Amino acid sequence: MTPRQQSILVGAVVIGILSTSYLSFINVICCLGVIIGGVVATQQYTTRASAAGKSPALTAADGAVLGSLAGVGGAVLGPLFDRALRPLGLDSQTISRDMVEQWMQGMEGQQGMSPEMMQQLQGEGSMMMFIGGLLFNIVLYAIFGAIGGAIGASLFGNDASDGSGGVQAVEAEGVE
Repeated sequence: MTPRQQSILVGAVVIGILSTSYLSFINVICCLGVIIGGVVATQQYTTRASAAGKSPALTAADGAVLGSLAGVGGAVLGPLFDRALRPLGLDSQTISRDMVEQWMQGMEGQQGMSPEMMQQLQGEGSMMMFIGGLLFNIVLYAIFGAIGGAIGASLFGNDASDGSGGVQAVEAEGVE
């Protein structure tokens, strides 16, 4: 596995973890968990490349690609991690359902969710909702992962300040 692939995987795992259980509330703040995962992917890439003796010029576009791919991976890994937490009652769906139940019980005249409402939440179309939600998350996480990757590239990259995308740095290494 190349350092680039390893970095994308690390970023995807961070995004996946931050998209589960109570941690998923971090994503309410402008998909902050996904942005953090994109930053982590670029940080990991620059660290791994430096450890291998390379000093790549990481542009904002390169960081955006790393972050975007980490976002797509995180969108796929998040539901898998969430499913693993279901037996413990710590998955996002159980937490959300419990919160809605408590909210409805707090309303005057309500005694929790009606059986019809519970059935609707668990519904027969849950597979279609899952697939639709997954596709929506893939697009959304790719966008916010790209933002995080671009931020990470500006923080950790060795970008050439003249906007040439690191071309001068590569040319300078070859000239003596």
